Amino acid sequence: IVIEKLTKNVTEAHITEVFSSYGEIKMLDMPLNHQYNTNRGVCYVIYHSSSSAHAAIAHMHEGQLDGAVINVSI
Repeated sequence: IVIEKLTKNVTEAHITEVFSSYGEIKMLDMPLNHQYNTNRGVCYVIYHSSSSAHAAIAHMHEGQLDGAVINVSI
């Protein structure tokens, strides 16, 4: 899944904590802006099962994370 519109405060640990409740995470990739050592506002999560990915999208799309409304999609 792709998580977009993240605030600069969000870390991989935050994503793992929130999104692991929908299933076991196989891989997480959060590209960093190395100049400022912050995320680029996007994160990619791969689950072990597609049903976990669909559950995460159903529950978190247009939800809030760190006070910002996020987009979650395939």
